[in-house]
Formats: sequence, structure tokens, C-alpha cells
Amino acid sequence: MSPSPPPPPSLPVSASQAASGAAAASPQSVDLTNWFLDAKRSLASVALCARANSLVDSARGALQEAAIISSKCLFLRNALQDQLLVAIRVNRMMHSVREASKSDFEKIVADLDNADARLNQTLGVLRKSVVDPAFNPPSNPEGEESTPTSTKHRTLHDFVDDEGIENLKSRLRHLIDQVQESHDALLTSLTEFDGDISELDTAINNLTEFASNNAQGGRITSESIMPQIHALEDQAKAMAGLLEALTQHYDRCCAALKQSEPTTNRNQEGGMMGMAESMSPEEKQEMYRVLEKDALEVDDVVTELKERYNDMENIQSHILGQLEELNMLRHNTYATFALFEQFQTNLGSFVERMREFETQQDGYARGMEDRLDELWQLGEFYEGFISAYDAMVIEVGRRKGVSVRMEAIIRDTMKRLQVLYDDDLADREAFKEEQGHLLPVDIWPGVMDLPIRYSVAKDTNGANELPGISKEVVGKALARQQQQGKGGM
Repeated sequence: MSPSPPPPPSLPVSASQAASGAAAASPQSVDLTNWFLDAKRSLASVALCARANSLVDSARGALQEAAIISSKCLFLRNALQDQLLVAIRVNRMMHSVREASKSDFEKIVADLDNADARLNQTLGVLRKSVVDPAFNPPSNPEGEESTPTSTKHRTLHDFVDDEGIENLKSRLRHLIDQVQESHDALLTSLTEFDGDISELDTAINNLTEFASNNAQGGRITSESIMPQIHALEDQAKAMAGLLEALTQHYDRCCAALKQSEPTTNRNQEGGMMGMAESMSPEEKQEMYRVLEKDALEVDDVVTELKERYNDMENIQSHILGQLEELNMLRHNTYATFALFEQFQTNLGSFVERMREFETQQDGYARGMEDRLDELWQLGEFYEGFISAYDAMVIEVGRRKGVSVRMEAIIRDTMKRLQVLYDDDLADREAFKEEQGHLLPVDIWPGVMDLPIRYSVAKDTNGANELPGISKEVVGKALARQQQQGKGGM
């Protein structure tokens, strides 16, 4: 109900008139006064409504800030997750490189072990292979007495360059140690890398878990904050409506009080106009009924205002709680981001160590392959040495056979030459007996010469005598050669 226009100013009255008016106050006047006072007190709720409006503005700003923080945190969290996936791929690649290098290293070590075992087996055969004494150099060339050393049986191993073999194996051991050290260094680096990955993964998981357990999963958008803003605005509008109702009730109370007071109108000459009422009794009665009904609801309206404000405070408290959680999420996100920045520095060193490792492995692999070739060549050489010794024994046997055949031919030839010589000598003697006394001495000086005699002399050309190797030794050498020809050793 809109307030009535204010009555004209009342004229001064005497003390007796005022006293009689007060004495004649009706119960309705008392109710109106009480209702007026209650209505006036209820208007103190205007401060509550003002705070409600401020609360709406504050909550709207907090929600908008929360949406911005949420968006930033979500973006950073996704970016960190992507970086972690990249780091994990790099980590797996580095582990794969190490495993491949380790596999190659183990393979070449196995090849080295095989080559070394082959060489050692060959050297063992050389140790057991006694050089036939026939090949020993003549002892005591100057007639000195024999010593135990000079009579010691030699083996094929005596001709092996043990120092060269040991030097090769020493270089191989050094290379293997270097490879192992490089693998250990890379493993230490990868262990640190694994630790960093685990730490980052835990940090992101904690961040994601914190976000999912708080503040709407850490995702606050413009759409998600509108219901809360609308709820606050609806409460504020409702409070404004309630305050307006209280204000109207207060205005009606004021109007009713003024209508209940006597009014003395004066004309310009100062004459008294008497008491006059601006409202009819029926209108006053209706107004009184309305005021009475509204007065009974004033306390409920004030209580509802407080309850609605409390609800708004609860909503704001929830919003501020979300904002606080998001600020904590932002702090944790920035802390995780700082952890990633430190990791970026470490990642550079990890990658550099991997490059250094790969460069080292290339050099080590070439060196080990070269040593492996040398080891295989040594094994082949000393295996060839064993075969060559047998071939040498066989060659001695062959040469002895040739020498025997040559001597047989020479003996046969010398016998035939001797027969020819003897026959020639006899014929010459017969010729001299028959014709010599008839021929002058100076007719042919050679008529009385003896037959030419041939002799065969051995020309060694400075060569040594052939070793006196038995046929049994030569036979064994031939058997070994035949066995080797069939693929045996």
C-alpha cells in the first residue's frame, strides 16, 4: 500500500487539550504506535540488504577469479602432462639405447671369449706338441759339456710370443673395463633420470588428485559459476523485495499515525476550523486491519531476511572455499612447474651424457672389433703353426726320400762308370801291348793316357744336414694332416 499524503501542519493546542487527547487515546492508537516502532526497528535490515549486495559483487568477482585460476591451472597441468610424456619417451629411448649397447657389448664379449678359448686351446696343443729332438740345434758346438737346459725337450709353445698375446689381452681387458665404466656411468645417470620421472609423475598425480577432490575437480568455467551467481542474485532480489515490503509497512504505519491525530485548521484570520478526519471510519478500519495483519508478519520477514543473508554467506563461504582451494591448486601447480623447469636443466645433461655414451661406444666397439680380429688371427696363426710343423716334418721326410733316391742313383751310376772305366783301361792296355811299340812317342802324347775317371761330390750349398726323423714321426704327421683335411684338429 502506498503511503498517504502528509496531513497539513497541525496548529498549536493548549495543554488541557493535549492532556484530554492523551487521556482519550484509543487502543488502536497504542497498537499503531507499537506497530510503528516495530516497523522502524525492522528498517535496520536495510544494512543487511546493503551487505547482501556487496556480497553478491564480492562473490561474482571471486567466482570470476576462480574461473581464471582454474583455466590457467588446467592449461598448465595439461602442458606438464604432455612434457612428462615426452620425458618418459626420452627416458625409454635412452634405456633402449643402453640395452641395445649392452646387448652388443655382451655379444662381442661372447665372441672374445670364444676367440680367447680357441686361442687358449691352440696354445694348449702347442704346449703338448714336443718338437722332435732331430730338430734341436747341435749342442756344444765347441765341445762344451751338456747342460740340463740344453737337453730339455722343446715344445711348439716355446716359439709363441707370450708377451704379445698378453699385451693384446691386456688391451682387451682395459677396453672392457672402459666399456663397463661407461655403462655404469650411464646407468647412474638413468637412475637419476628415473628418479626425476618418478618424482614428476608423483607430483602430477598428486596435483590431479588434489584437483579432482577439490573445487569441482579443479575445473571452474563461466557456465559452472552461473548457478551460484544466480542463487546469490535471487536471494538478494528476494531480500530487496522483503525490505520494500517492510518499508511500505513503515510508510503505512506513519500514515496511520498521522490519520489518527486531530488536526486544527486555521483560516487566514486565525479562526478555528474544528476537528476533521481525512479518512472515513470504514477506510480507517480497513487500514487498521491491514496494518494489524502486516504487523504480525514483521518479525517473520526480518527473520527471513536474516536467514536469506545467512544462506548467501554460506554460498559465499563455499565460493571462497573454492577460491582458496584453487589458490592452493595454483600454488601446487606453480611448484610442480618449477620442478619441471629444474628437470629441463637435468634433462639437457642426461641427453648430453647419452650422446657422449653413444660416441664412446662407437669408439670402444671399433677397438674391440679390431682386438677381436687380432685374437682370431692369432688363433688362426698358431693353428697354422701346428699344421705347418706337421708339414715341415712331412717335408723333411720327402727330402730324405729324395736324398735316398739320389744316392741310389749315384751309387748305381758309379758302379756303371766303374765298369766302363775298367773296360776302357783293359782296352787301352791291350792297345799298348799290340801297337805301342810301333808308334813313335811324339805322334800323340795322349796315346799312353789313362781313362777319364768321374767322381760325384755332394754340394750342400751351405745347407744343414737333414734331421734324422723316423718314419713313425713322419707317419703321425701325415695322419694329422689328413685328419685336418677332413675338418678335424
